[in-house]
Amino acid sequence: MEKYGKSAIVIILVLLISQLAQAQVLGYAQQYKAGAVVLADGTQIRGAIMLYPSRGVVQVKTTDDSVQTYQAQAIQCVAVQEQKERIKADKLVSVLRVFRPYYVMRSEPSGPAWAFFEQISDGPVKLLRYQRLMLQNASTEAQMPSIDNFFLALGINNVLPLRYPRKDLLSFFKQQAPQIEQYAKENNLRYTNARELSFIVNYANSLSALKQ
Repeated sequence: MEKYGKSAIVIILVLLISQLAQAQVLGYAQQYKAGAVVLADGTQIRGAIMLYPSRGVVQVKTTDDSVQTYQAQAIQCVAVQEQKERIKADKLVSVLRVFRPYYVMRSEPSGPAWAFFEQISDGPVKLLRYQRLMLQNASTEAQMPSIDNFFLALGINNVLPLRYPRKDLLSFFKQQAPQIEQYAKENNLRYTNARELSFIVNYANSLSALKQ
């Protein structure tokens, strides 16, 4: 029995080391029990989703327990169903979350790379969010607080960071800035709240469309 006990410990250690190595290579995953990956040709693969936003990688565990890995450049979007108990008004817009791949510039020596961003609003100028998540507790599936970083998507691969959401957004929509500020003030909308910022961006898009 002692021999088998030692063997079991060795196996567990090997698995842990393997998981840690993968985490270092891919970054920590956002995990979802249900979702779908839509490939470039329109094919849909459904199952449990493991999304690695910073590395542009997604894994799907299908009903037969097989795991398929896809790179961002081969994907149209990733749609997932969020757990209702994790929904908070100041963090999530909807239980259905859509992530899209973008090719972005980075300050790291590795240079440009693919990454996944959550699409918060649609339109000529899209609002994106990139969340920097803290480690999950695998035993309880408890989600630690995350930091939201917002971006504007201008076309397919042109991503503009909103480091200071109010200042940068008004600077981008310079001609419409007075109306946008008035709209946000009248409706008590915050530029740091994902849901409320999406309303502001949608309004800015509507003003831009009227001027065309």
